[in-house]
Amino acid sequence: MEGGEVVVRQKSAQPEGEKVVGVEEGGEGAPQPAGAEKKRAGPPGIEAVKPGMQIKGKVRKVVDFGAFVDIGVGRDGLVHISALKRAGMDKKIRAGQVLDIVVRRVDMENGRISLAIPGQRRKPKMPLQDLRVDSVVSGRVVRLVDFGAFVDIGARADGLLHVSQLPSGYASHPREVLHVGDRIRVRILGVDARKRRISLSMRESEGETVLKEAAEAAENRAHMPTAFEVAFQEALAHRRRRQRRAGR
Repeated sequence: MEGGEVVVRQKSAQPEGEKVVGVEEGGEGAPQPAGAEKKRAGPPGIEAVKPGMQIKGKVRKVVDFGAFVDIGVGRDGLVHISALKRAGMDKKIRAGQVLDIVVRRVDMENGRISLAIPGQRRKPKMPLQDLRVDSVVSGRVVRLVDFGAFVDIGARADGLLHVSQLPSGYASHPREVLHVGDRIRVRILGVDARKRRISLSMRESEGETVLKEAAEAAENRAHMPTAFEVAFQEALAHRRRRQRRAGR
């Protein structure tokens, strides 16, 4: 006590030379609660998916060009409509279904996974060099764009059916005439094997138009009455009119 004041000196209980290092809650070095590591670990990523893997997946959404399937990697895979058609499932598939599927292709750069139904046998595609210009073939619409429709005709590249080559003439968009999955007959206008391009049309060729017009003209001539038939019909009509007058 000095001059009536009480001086209190607190003696540190920490031994000299020792320091207490505080650790921020949740920071590095902090003790982790049990199970925290498990919570932090998420599902396997797309890098865990490899072509050829056979797995199960749940259909999340069905669209006109296929079905998106959740395969548990944080990104849905796509089963294309063509694969569904080959498996006979295009009309039956519904959201929520669990499917046995196989991984066809993985695009790591764009994060896309292409899926298929196991057991499908893909028909070999025809080389573009074997296509004949002006021949008529069957095809399936696989994609619609503003300027036309892409059609699978069984070749190694899809053909382009330009909007100006639709059967009803010019349309503002091909969806006014076509839908993805439609089976159609098309005529091959041109083939560029080097650029892998095929031009298609649903309109008649000039030769077909001439033949059609000639056939219609011949049909009209076949139904055209002769002069005798015209005179006979007029005589019958005149006789009926006289009979009606006589009956009044």
